[in-house]
Amino acid sequence: MISPVKRLQKQFSPEHYELFLNPDRDKQKFRGTVVIQGYRSGPPSKRVVLHQKDLKILSAEITHHTKSSEAQIVVDRINTHKKYDELRLHTKNSLRPGKYTIKVEFSGKITKAMSGIYPCFFEDNGKQKQLIATQFESHYAREVFPCIDEPAAKATFALSLVTPKDETVLSNTPILDQTPSKSKNYATTSFVTTPKMSTYLLAFAYGDLGYLQAKTKAGTIVRSYATKQNVKFTKFALDTAVKCLDFYSEYYGIDFPLPKCDLLALPDFASGAMENWGLITFREQTMFVDPDHTSLATKQYVALVVAHELAHQWFGNLVTMRWWTDLWLNEGFASWMEYFAIDHIFPEWQLWVQFAVDEQQRAFSLDSLSNTHPIEVKINHPDEIRTIFDTISYSKGSSVLNMLHNYVGKSDFKNGLRYYLEKHAYSNTDTVDLWKALEEVSGKPVEQFMHTWTSKPGYPILKVSLEDNKVELSQERFFINPAHRVHDETLWPIALLSNHEELPSILSSKQKAFRTKSSNNLLVNRGQSGFYRAIYNPTHLEELGNQIRRGRIDPIDRLGILSNVFETAKAGDMDTVEALHFISYFENEDNFAVWDIIASSLVKLRHIMDEPEILENMKPYIRKLVSKQLKRLGWDKKTADTHFDKLLRPIILGLAASADQPEIIAKCRKLFDQINFSGKGGATIDPDLKPIVFKTVARLGGKPEFDKLLKLYNHSNSPEDKNNLCSALQSFAQPELIDRALGLIKTDKVRLQDVPYWIFYGFVNRYEKKMIWEWTKQNWQWLEQNLGGDLSFHRLPIHVVYSASDKAFIKEYKNFFTPLLSPVLERSYRQGLEILEYQCVWRERSIKEVANFFKLESN
Repeated sequence: MISPVKRLQKQFSPEHYELFLNPDRDKQKFRGTVVIQGYRSGPPSKRVVLHQKDLKILSAEITHHTKSSEAQIVVDRINTHKKYDELRLHTKNSLRPGKYTIKVEFSGKITKAMSGIYPCFFEDNGKQKQLIATQFESHYAREVFPCIDEPAAKATFALSLVTPKDETVLSNTPILDQTPSKSKNYATTSFVTTPKMSTYLLAFAYGDLGYLQAKTKAGTIVRSYATKQNVKFTKFALDTAVKCLDFYSEYYGIDFPLPKCDLLALPDFASGAMENWGLITFREQTMFVDPDHTSLATKQYVALVVAHELAHQWFGNLVTMRWWTDLWLNEGFASWMEYFAIDHIFPEWQLWVQFAVDEQQRAFSLDSLSNTHPIEVKINHPDEIRTIFDTISYSKGSSVLNMLHNYVGKSDFKNGLRYYLEKHAYSNTDTVDLWKALEEVSGKPVEQFMHTWTSKPGYPILKVSLEDNKVELSQERFFINPAHRVHDETLWPIALLSNHEELPSILSSKQKAFRTKSSNNLLVNRGQSGFYRAIYNPTHLEELGNQIRRGRIDPIDRLGILSNVFETAKAGDMDTVEALHFISYFENEDNFAVWDIIASSLVKLRHIMDEPEILENMKPYIRKLVSKQLKRLGWDKKTADTHFDKLLRPIILGLAASADQPEIIAKCRKLFDQINFSGKGGATIDPDLKPIVFKTVARLGGKPEFDKLLKLYNHSNSPEDKNNLCSALQSFAQPELIDRALGLIKTDKVRLQDVPYWIFYGFVNRYEKKMIWEWTKQNWQWLEQNLGGDLSFHRLPIHVVYSASDKAFIKEYKNFFTPLLSPVLERSYRQGLEILEYQCVWRERSIKEVANFFKLESN
């Protein structure tokens, strides 16, 4: 058990920071001075403690302010405590409660770890250049200046920065003043004082940048910044941002709190994006849209990321969680609101159907483990914080909020949020504060309804049994791993959302029976807004299957039913072959989201039942399964295509390619062969279909294909293409080519931010699993040194087991990771071990029946 760190705000509470920084790009160092005004509280003490990490403290002064005078306090000793990231200023005389000013001079390093202050590398007309940027969430402001680096320690910030005079310099607020520095090539830029905010939201960046500009209806200036050769690709993100800001200002009933809002695409960025107030930073691939070369899926993703970060400008920045335990208040809400806003802006995208796949199903997957955690999770040590930037905080958080939105109602939910934001503006809250606001407005028992969903781990499976118009309902916690099932007395208030009026709206008991007039079409959790799985007795499941075949059940409920069937099969509550037979009811399926479930279920089965005979016999089955939609959609886009047709085509073609459909393989090879580097044309590949082309030629190819893919990778400036090509380069079967791909990871050909992709794709490749595992073990120290502060680092144990189902590997996994366990890795290690164990059990239990099924289907 990790001991809780002390909250430093309890002894000193900052009100205002005057921060001066002078970074040296050439030497990768910086010097600075911070003057902190604040209040000392608690009993008298001869020291004051601030956060710092890896800073060199040059001097420190303390001044005590009273109504009538100022007194210098002698600092007679300065200590830095590495374990707790603390700067301890010891004084000769006792510090009593009151107002103080603390001035500290310091220096530090600009590092490549993509936290604190760090460089971003890019090329402009053959010349190597650097942007300098910051990342302070979750607790990295302390790497740049001494501060109270806790979300509840809100203060105002007045930043001054020395930078090259001809470069663009940005921070949270507009420029107040810019004056020449002593060196004629530099200028000192002072920014307008920020609103009261948390340290993790402070940000700045400078470099050779271009921008596009627009305005909201209220007159807020919105700019999208990027390197000059790429700024044209930010127009879609800029247009979406303006629409989002207008939508949020109206929805929240509060105008955007700052005079400007900048969106900045960074060539190197560890996360997807960061909501710094007024200066939102993005990884390039989450902000760039090339109208001619960006896939529809990526365009959707960019819109959702922009909406997510802008939602934070109110929910997270204006009102902030008190401590990281309530991180989900920030991330879960923004993850729900991104869909709410983009559905308003692009209603034709039908995003709530996609939400059920991309957020809810992802949350179900992690939360079905015994080693999950509650939405409200106790955080003792700062190093634990990054481990909860996970599916539970984001996807489960957004899923239970979607359920709450349905329970409270649209109008009361909106008015409750407005009340919450107005009441707590520029301050901090806990989860219960949101419940109280919604409860006060709606009159419904929100806290009582939501408490179990956020305070307890896991979720229920609702078992529905129908016989002779009698419906029996029972709930229990769902576990994917039979070996990890424990007795759990949790009772969730389940919103039944039934199409039968005889059933109540909420089931809070363990079991209950009802009589209905007719049970043939009974369905629960309609619309899939309830965060639970439902499984029906075999007779009724067959009836629902027949209704699916006849098109009488909505797509969102079709995908919910199918997903529940497959997950209960994985858990051993149903034969896997029964789940495969259930797919036959979807012979007329034409919905993208439902096909997403079909495809992901088959891909997972292929990874776990990894036997050559099974994989070969799956191919004719898949070719038959996709034949109807393959004929309808074809390779080329059609005028009559719906938005969902455009998203479905890559899934169908991808399945057909993986099953070696002859004409699809031939098309992939033809398009790939036509690609040239002369600049005089060549193949034009639909951006939606590039991943299929690249991965297919890699899977079936050899050295010539590898060389060409690598050349494409090295020449590409598109983040999306880089990712697709990375996946392809990690898809070869030949050991010598796998070895070449692994050899690229630590070179300058691969950005540090992209290393986790290379590792994940390696573990997905059945031919590479053993080699990438050995590479990971041999290079762990390098990974930890370069990615240890990255939010993706703690997920590596889960990447390792993604497609593993070999019982012998359990011992290897334990032996390697056990000595490395730390607050960063422990949670994901335990989750990875449980996933590995359940996949081994699933394989052992089902492999014979699965082999027989596909053998019969292949004849």
